[in-house]
Amino acid sequence: MNADLFIGIDVGTTSVKAGLFDIRGKELETYHKSYPSSYSNNMVEQDAEIWLHHIDKSILKFCQNYDAKSIKSIGITSQVNTHIFVDENFNALAPAIVWQDTRCASQAADLDAKITPEQKIAWWGAPMPVDASHCLARMEWMAQNRPDIWKNTKYVLLPKDYCIARLTGELVSDPTSNIGLVDLNNYYIPALLNLVPGAALRLAPLKEMTEIAGFIKAGHPLGGVPIAVSTMDAWAGMFGVGVQKNNQAYYLSGTSEILGVIFPKTNPTPGVLVFPKTQDLVVHAAPTQSGGASIKWHCDLFDTTPQEMSAKVSDLDLSKPGPIFLPHLAGERAPIWDPNARGIF
Repeated sequence: MNADLFIGIDVGTTSVKAGLFDIRGKELETYHKSYPSSYSNNMVEQDAEIWLHHIDKSILKFCQNYDAKSIKSIGITSQVNTHIFVDENFNALAPAIVWQDTRCASQAADLDAKITPEQKIAWWGAPMPVDASHCLARMEWMAQNRPDIWKNTKYVLLPKDYCIARLTGELVSDPTSNIGLVDLNNYYIPALLNLVPGAALRLAPLKEMTEIAGFIKAGHPLGGVPIAVSTMDAWAGMFGVGVQKNNQAYYLSGTSEILGVIFPKTNPTPGVLVFPKTQDLVVHAAPTQSGGASIKWHCDLFDTTPQEMSAKVSDLDLSKPGPIFLPHLAGERAPIWDPNARGIF
């Protein structure tokens, strides 16, 4: 009898990463392919089709080397606050607006001004801002600037939910990935959604991250295999580094940097996000805008590689004063939440 196998997939900001694992979590094979983003002024976009292309390529690779019948389920996590406007068949009507994109700053400021501090505390337990990456700001921008696309938009989806919908035909998301849209009880907030006419009708129904989202369509190499609802990349990363109980903290380094702590009591701190209780965990987190993105910026500017950059750093005497870099290359999120912030040495 073949051992049960499982696939984990991350649709990241810079690449799709996939792994094939056995029941004990042993990594058997991996897949990793990068893809570009399109940058123009304050706009950052991606072709959502390329995510599906690499998901299918990863699955084909695994099925070539292992018995497809042994693969029992798939989990897909992804970057969030990246939004895809799709039609009724889940086809993208425009390039995905990446979380780094700050084009919606004015719409975000207008929406944020309509919400009182008391409402924020009641809804979210913290004075969290409506920033340029907020789903409602993206919807309002599209309604104002691309009314043709907004009119034909059936749903606005996060990357993992878009990929799940295309693979299974099912529309679903999880509350954690929709931070800023859900309240402390993990429900959408009607009074908030009403700020953008039509917003509530364009959001995916919510299920727990551990539930089955659907089954891969027939005709696919893994037709009939279930896909979990799953959750956002930062939560998946939190579990990946072993943080899963109260009073534990974590630091995730990727395209952005994320500091977080699990604490049972909500502590409303300006600039810090508080996630509604999920899996009996209350997470306080502070995501920045440019972490690994700063390294890429430096390497592109000076025609070098991260490895060469690291080698130069290792030769420095770090006990001596050096330049300080504020990495506000595309505005900043935590702790200042200012889309107009700019980097400086």
